[in-house]
Amino acid sequence: QWQVMGPDKPVQVVVGEDAVFSCFLSPKTSAEAMEVRFFRDEFRAVVHLYREGKDQLHMQMPAYRGRTELLKDSIAEGRVSLRLKKVTLSDTGLYGCWFSSQDNDQEAIWELQVSALGSAPLVSIMGYVDGSIQLLCKSSGWFPQPTVKWKDPRGHDVPSDSKVNADRRGLFDVETSLIVQENAGSTSCSIQYSDQIPEVESRVWIREAIFQCIPWRMRFILLGAFLSVLCFGVIGLTIYFYKLKGKMQAELDWRRKYEGEELRDIRKHAVEVTLDPETAHPQLHISDLKAVRYRNIPQVVTDSDKRFARKCVVASQGFQAGKHYWEVDVGHNEMWDVGVCRDDVNRKVVHVTLSPHNGYWVFRLTREQQYLTLTPRRIKLSLRTPPTRVGVLLDYEGGAISFFNVNDQSHIYTLTCQFEGLLRPYIRHYVSDEDNVTPIVICPVSKKEQLLTHTTWSLLHW
Repeated sequence: QWQVMGPDKPVQVVVGEDAVFSCFLSPKTSAEAMEVRFFRDEFRAVVHLYREGKDQLHMQMPAYRGRTELLKDSIAEGRVSLRLKKVTLSDTGLYGCWFSSQDNDQEAIWELQVSALGSAPLVSIMGYVDGSIQLLCKSSGWFPQPTVKWKDPRGHDVPSDSKVNADRRGLFDVETSLIVQENAGSTSCSIQYSDQIPEVESRVWIREAIFQCIPWRMRFILLGAFLSVLCFGVIGLTIYFYKLKGKMQAELDWRRKYEGEELRDIRKHAVEVTLDPETAHPQLHISDLKAVRYRNIPQVVTDSDKRFARKCVVASQGFQAGKHYWEVDVGHNEMWDVGVCRDDVNRKVVHVTLSPHNGYWVFRLTREQQYLTLTPRRIKLSLRTPPTRVGVLLDYEGGAISFFNVNDQSHIYTLTCQFEGLLRPYIRHYVSDEDNVTPIVICPVSKKEQLLTHTTWSLLHW
């Protein structure tokens, strides 16, 4: 069976330019008779649709009408490209392409990152400060937030004060000041927001003739004004760093909460979790209410509102309060999702981005052998040991769901959110080769295992 390959890294484009998304089938397979759909965030948010050999422009979202063009020169080889014209900041986000034939359907997901080039930096002289000159550099209209620097004649960075403000359109304005001495020579102000985009620079020459005698009264006035500005700046920085320290401390508390010695107590919240066969996709076979295995041949099942149209299943148990922990043996399967979802998610939508925005909090392994989660931004995770058994801790009132590598007793990642409604344990099992698939099993966490884990951690701590 063919697979869909899309952009392997975020697509970056400047506001006002065109973005091109390319997707192809591997191995090469004609897509002329297939349905090809480009979507935004979720399957039903259509950016462009090709069906029955022609474009279905009436299916597009209003924001994309008249702005897309499907390039089909190589569609007989399974390759298509979508041109999105005159990109705006609101186009930033996750996109996907989906190919569907009579016996197979696959998708690929990527991120569009939009940037805006601001104005050239304007350098001006603000006045004299104790025999020196104060320079001011301003620029506006940037996205994302840029980095602004002063450089001396040798091109070395010079420390300076700067501030950034965002306007109503979400664009950033930057401002920075610098005090230079007599005969400073060439001084430049440069702005850059990406290593791939060249920096924008303005240069000014400071000559000795600028430094003229200033009356002592004016010197004291300027010095007083400078000290006042400095005082307010110190107060502002103190408040900023205090808030920053609090934020960093909160993040450290989350890590420490589930690392080291306290991890041994996680299994005290273990609960019984069983799978609900009435929610499972027809190609997912459930055994003993604990194991789920993918088969190419679907089984005959009764249709109901509870059953998912995509290859997943949820538990019979639901949680709306308290702390709950369970473990899932994912084995050496090549693709899976483990986590929770809201009970009221749309179960009949085949393709949807599994992000908190859509009611899913999951940890996954992709076909590219990458571990990731969505916040809703895609977060790639680097693990010391590939997990074959994943622990899930749901802290409903605490607004957090944490994932653990049971193999090496390590904390993987914690997603934070203010939960609402009933949440159910969620498993997605999808493969490209049935011969290499093994069941995904919900493992019992007995009191004996809890005691063994507690003893192991005590010995390691000792």
